Amino acid sequence: MPVLEFAIYTLRPPHTPASPTVRSLLSNALAALNSASGHSFILMKQVESPNTIYLVGTWDSISAHNSFLASAENQKLLADAKDVLNVDAMYHAEMDGSVVPLAAPVVGVGRHHVKRGMKEGFEDCFGRVRGVLRGFTGGWEVAGGWRVDEEEGKGEWLLFTGWESVAQHEEFGRSEKFKEYAEIKGFLEGFEVRHAVKYEA
Repeated sequence: MPVLEFAIYTLRPPHTPASPTVRSLLSNALAALNSASGHSFILMKQVESPNTIYLVGTWDSISAHNSFLASAENQKLLADAKDVLNVDAMYHAEMDGSVVPLAAPVVGVGRHHVKRGMKEGFEDCFGRVRGVLRGFTGGWEVAGGWRVDEEEGKGEWLLFTGWESVAQHEEFGRSEKFKEYAEIKGFLEGFEVRHAVKYEA
């Protein structure tokens, strides 16, 4: 079953997204991932903290990704990256990568930590209020899915939303309609929402 890979990297000082070393490393990583997976991966730079980089892409299966992780090519990439960046998170989500709004000017990245035993309730609730959020994103899609490789009983819902600007997303948070969408908070023990723009390595 195809799965989405989602990874979060933090660049180590003095490196920045503009550093030639960073661009070369991430360009090589993208080429390797695209070749190994048969899909197109994308890099994004977080707006709130530009030294945070997101990687998003599709694998045909978790085992296909694991095979790449064990490969000599990936081990070389990891060695090259050792002094350049830290891997803060890397996991898989049950999500169709083709519907993730990665072409949007700004992508909202939401990590929703659902209370133990409440995954089904959250999913039902999100299904009811998804249209409220979708009504504000305009032509951009809303794509969400469950984290696959997680401790039993826990649940993280990864959500991508497309926006014309950060201000547009913030306007949604101040709107009357947001009160309807906020029903999902009752199922959460925590959440974080950040914004990202495409990063050209």
